[in-house]
Amino acid sequence: MSRLDAQLKLRLPAALRAQVEQASKASRRSINADLIIRLEASFAQVKQSQEDAQ
Repeated sequence: MSRLDAQLKLRLPAALRAQVEQASKASRRSINADLIIRLEASFAQVKQSQEDAQ
């Protein structure tokens, strides 16, 4: 990620933040990197579901 990428402030419930922190530590990624991977996978899954429905 570069400094030119868009930045986003995000509010998370404490329990969800703890889950994100645990998952990122387990995968040895930063929270930012882990969230990006999860979001990309989520959007890819939705896209695939839409294509399968056609």
